[in-house]
Amino acid sequence: MAKKQLTPEEYKAKLEKKADKSKRFGAAFVKAFALFLACAIVFCASNIAFTRVSLANGTTSTAGGNTQNTGNTSNNGNDGVDWGDNTTLGDDVQTPADDNNGDPSNDGQPSGGDQTPSTPDNGNQGSGNQGDNGSGGNNATSGDNKALSNSSSAAEVVSYFNTAINKVKPNAKQITLKREVNSSAGEIDGNLPKTLSGMADSLISGNMGEKDLSTLDPGMVNATTVAQKNAMFPVENESWSSKLTADDVAKFDVKDNGKSYVITLYIKEDAPSASTAHGVGHAGKVFSVIMPNIVTDNAGPAASIIKDVQTGHKNGYVKVAVDKDTGNVTQATYYFEWTLSLKALGISLSIPFGLQKDFTIAW
Repeated sequence: MAKKQLTPEEYKAKLEKKADKSKRFGAAFVKAFALFLACAIVFCASNIAFTRVSLANGTTSTAGGNTQNTGNTSNNGNDGVDWGDNTTLGDDVQTPADDNNGDPSNDGQPSGGDQTPSTPDNGNQGSGNQGDNGSGGNNATSGDNKALSNSSSAAEVVSYFNTAINKVKPNAKQITLKREVNSSAGEIDGNLPKTLSGMADSLISGNMGEKDLSTLDPGMVNATTVAQKNAMFPVENESWSSKLTADDVAKFDVKDNGKSYVITLYIKEDAPSASTAHGVGHAGKVFSVIMPNIVTDNAGPAASIIKDVQTGHKNGYVKVAVDKDTGNVTQATYYFEWTLSLKALGISLSIPFGLQKDFTIAW
C-alpha cells in the first residue's frame, strides 16, 4: 500500500507537534535534572556537615543518629564531679528549645558581680601562650593559688582557665570522650526549591543525636599518648587547648563548689568566613572549629561544583571543673553552633548545626 502523502498543511502541523513535544520534554528534563542536582547538593551538604576526619589516624567517621555507646564508654551523663549547680557531666546538652542555647546575648549576667570582659593588664595575660600558661611542667596549682569568683576580672578568669586547660594535653594521664551530640540549630536558609525542603530536613534529622563512640578509633575515645590527646581534645590536632584573651569572652561565670572551681566561658560569635581556622577569630582559639577546607576535602565528586564554602560559629561555651588544690581540669564540656554556607549550581544554602562534646580527664 502506498504511503499517504501529507499535504503541506498536515506536514507543517506534524512538525509543530513534534517541536512542541520536544520543547515540553526538554523543559521537564531540565527541571528534573535541576531537582536531581539540588538533591545531590543537599545530600552532600548534609553528609559533609557530619563528617569527622581524624588527621591522626587518617580515618573518617560519620555521626550516627540517636545511637547508644557501647563498650567502656559511658553516656549516661552521671560521671564526674558535681558542677556546683545540681548538674553533672552531660547534663548541659543543648537544643534549639533551650532558653539560652549558650548565647550570652539571650540572658542576663549571672549573679556575682561585673563580668564584662576587660582589657588585660598586659599583653601576656589571658593570651594562652604555651610558655606562659602551663603547657608543660608538673601539676602545680594554676593561677598561683589565686582565688576566683564572679568578682574577678575577665582577664584573671581567662588567664586561670588558660593555665589549667593548657596542662591537659601534655600532662594528663588519660582523656576520655564521654559523649558527642549533634543537633539542629535552626532552619535551612537559602534558595532551595520548596519541593526539597522535606527531603533536606529528613537528611539532616537522620544525622542528629548522640554519636556511637564505638565507631571511632579507640584512641579518639580514650586518649593516653600525647599524639592521641593532641588529636582528640580541643583544639583538635593542635598541641594547645586555648589561646583565649579577655576580648574573646562575651561573659563568664565562676562557681566555687568547695574542692573545685566550675568556670564557664561564653565565647563571642564569629561570622561565616572562608578563612575560619584554629587560632583565628574568637571560637578558633578554644574550639575545634569546622574549617572550610575540611568541607571541601570531604566533598568527594561534589567538590568541583561546590563554591564559596564558609563556616561560622556562635553561641559557644566551654565549661570546666578545675581542682583547686592541683589546678587540674577534671571534666569539660564544649558546645557551639556552626553554620555551613555554600553555593552550587545556582543554589545557595546555609545550614546551622550544634555540636557538643563532654570529656573527663584523669591525672
